[in-house]
Amino acid sequence: FGNLSRPQKQAVNLHDVLDRARRSAAVGFGAHMTIIEDYDPSLPLAEGDADQLLQVMLNLLKNASEACGDKGKIRLKTFYDHSFRMRRLDGTGQPLPLQIEIKDDGPGLPQDIKGDVFDPFVSGRENGTGLGLALVSKIISDHDGLITVDSVPGNTVFRISLPRLSKEAEAKLKETR
Repeated sequence: FGNLSRPQKQAVNLHDVLDRARRSAAVGFGAHMTIIEDYDPSLPLAEGDADQLLQVMLNLLKNASEACGDKGKIRLKTFYDHSFRMRRLDGTGQPLPLQIEIKDDGPGLPQDIKGDVFDPFVSGRENGTGLGLALVSKIISDHDGLITVDSVPGNTVFRISLPRLSKEAEAKLKETR
């Protein structure tokens, strides 16, 4: 984790990031999976590091495809949640309206690690290092976002909540076009 640089934030189309991850998975580790896209076409731009976000999506897709075994379905879903805010201890909140869900129909997370999957060295796989989801969590946190998981057999959903591109950055982007 010490080698991970701070995100070089700029305007990011999350659908482009997801598409790159999906295409990579489809010709490699996820070739045996059916990957379904369920995107909100009006999703605004995020502010983030596209390469780091791609790393997150690839990791989550790889985990989902490994969990499902020989075949299964992964659904990539995006939507805008106007009401989602991350509450802080000081009572303030930051809106995190950009939602990404990576959902698989595998066996679900083992009960004994369900609450700890984002901690380093926690793995549900025999030879797993337990660093993948910890790294994912750190990257999302560095993007001022939040990642959660809900898992039961046949339905595991990793949800990423991110802030949208600021109005100021959006205006600057329009000026340069």
